[in-house]
Amino acid sequence: FAAFQPVTAITLSSFPDEWKVARVMPLYKNGQRSIPGNYRPISVLPAISKIMERILYDQLYNYLTKFELLSDSQFGFRKFYSTASALLDCTNDWYVNLDRKMFNLVVLIDLKKTFDTVDHQILLNKLELYGIKGQALTLLKSYLTNRNQKCQIKNSFSSERSIKCGVPQSSILGPLFFLLYINDLPHCLNKTKQRLFADDTNLTASENSMTDLETAVNSDLENLEWLMNG
Repeated sequence: FAAFQPVTAITLSSFPDEWKVARVMPLYKNGQRSIPGNYRPISVLPAISKIMERILYDQLYNYLTKFELLSDSQFGFRKFYSTASALLDCTNDWYVNLDRKMFNLVVLIDLKKTFDTVDHQILLNKLELYGIKGQALTLLKSYLTNRNQKCQIKNSFSSERSIKCGVPQSSILGPLFFLLYINDLPHCLNKTKQRLFADDTNLTASENSMTDLETAVNSDLENLEWLMNG
């Protein structure tokens, strides 16, 4: 029966609730064991849900790739992109601008807890903006809503708690959803060139004077702060 559930879910545009319950197991890192911050949460989703997610992921990723909807500034979670290709792109620009006797500046930014703070309604709005509509959008909305998690320690379980925001940890669709969520970020920063690897971001600028360089970078840092806090 379970083997037919993904097909049924697609037909009904509904992601079954039992597939949306994550088991969270705390993994000890270091320090005092009585301090919650010294544990890393490991989320485990039902195996059957991964089958459905893989079907949806392949269709969504192929669609985004076919119509070139993902930003060229994004190097994370994409085929044929990597940290190495991002670094190569950066250094090539730097060498070219150094040859032109220009000043280079790079700012490295680590956006904290961005995966956990994704607003589901904003994400759905962006999916619709990129052409995901009708039954497909209804199915993805069903996937995001009414998600729950429970903590497991050995054979004991806590009561379930609802998840109101963020992309599901350890999921297949989560990283792609996050890329779409921040996909328009580079369009809001027009004084620098951006390279993103998921939520790790660097801003680079090249100008003829240090004053112009500082002005350009500070302008986009202010825009970035407004976007993150707005």
